[in-house]
Amino acid sequence: MASRVTAPLASLLLLLLGAQKAVAACTNVTVFSTQLDTLLAEYDREAMPSSRVKVELSLDVRHATVNEQTSSVRMLADLKMSWDDKRLTWNVSDWGCDSAPVSAERLWLPDVALVSAATQGAETEGQRARIVASGRVSWTSRLDLSAPVALKLDDWPRDVHTILFKFASRDHDSDQIDLSLREDEHVTVFESGAWELVGVSRSSKVWLQEGRERQLATWKLALRRRAPAHSVATGFVLAACVLLLLAALPLPLSERSPLFACASFTAALWLMSALARVPGGAGVPRAVAALGALCACGGAAALCAALLRRTAAARAPPPRRLRACLSAAAQLCDLAPPQGTSGSECSAWAAAAQLLDYVLQAALVLTVFVIVCVYL
Repeated sequence: MASRVTAPLASLLLLLLGAQKAVAACTNVTVFSTQLDTLLAEYDREAMPSSRVKVELSLDVRHATVNEQTSSVRMLADLKMSWDDKRLTWNVSDWGCDSAPVSAERLWLPDVALVSAATQGAETEGQRARIVASGRVSWTSRLDLSAPVALKLDDWPRDVHTILFKFASRDHDSDQIDLSLREDEHVTVFESGAWELVGVSRSSKVWLQEGRERQLATWKLALRRRAPAHSVATGFVLAACVLLLLAALPLPLSERSPLFACASFTAALWLMSALARVPGGAGVPRAVAALGALCACGGAAALCAALLRRTAAARAPPPRRLRACLSAAAQLCDLAPPQGTSGSECSAWAAAAQLLDYVLQAALVLTVFVIVCVYL
């Protein structure tokens, strides 16, 4: 019995809700347009709605990219503003509509503008505002902004760049227009190309200019380069150069130079190809510095190997101080000359070359370790 009574009541409730929505919607557009025109005829768009207007702001970024040739960032976004204007209120039951789109040229609009270093192309022409019966006004300004950015390429090809866009009132201080940031969820509508929008943060503070305090709204965009292939290639080239340098160390002096030269040549080829892709910026990429250091290490190691071979083959009598130094070092490491050498002078120079070889090997391993740590 209870279920039979509940079903008609639920249906009646749904009908009442539908009727209420129908009333809230525009039932007679012609009459409503006439009443709205009458209301706006007495409306002064030059006067502020009140002595202090609270304007809520939100920035919906639709697209952002970095132009590396001009060192600038271009952003397409919607600056959404809403405020209360009690001069634009009406009775919904009498007028038959609860909201309406209105040409923005007929309303008072907050003079919120871009105050940071950027070129603005706001597409405000033809934009319509929306007003509701309670006097709430919402308006969206479509922005096409370009701002300079200092390219910091330390992390290339995984570099991230940030850019600030600041907005404030042109002619009103914080006592007249209070800007507040609305917490809207950031949604990127269009995103493609070589750059990815990884974050949008916002902040608000008081800005003192010409002795007047103004509310300053700031949005910070973070853009990351999309270059996974460059990252993988850089890692493999770095690993190949390191392995070639380390693989040459256990070999005899006469067999090291080709591997050292191969490591240096591999790094040099990568540097020539990378410099064609790296744009001009404020810093040197760590990848370029690391591969350049490995290239220099390979060349220096090949040079040292040739000098050590000349030293081991020397025939001149060794100095007395060299003999004393070799005697002390022989107690710490094996300085036995290679097989096939004879004579005290030859053995002394070969031992000196062996000692220098140990020192240079340790220096090379330490240098390669530091280079890898700096890159990672």
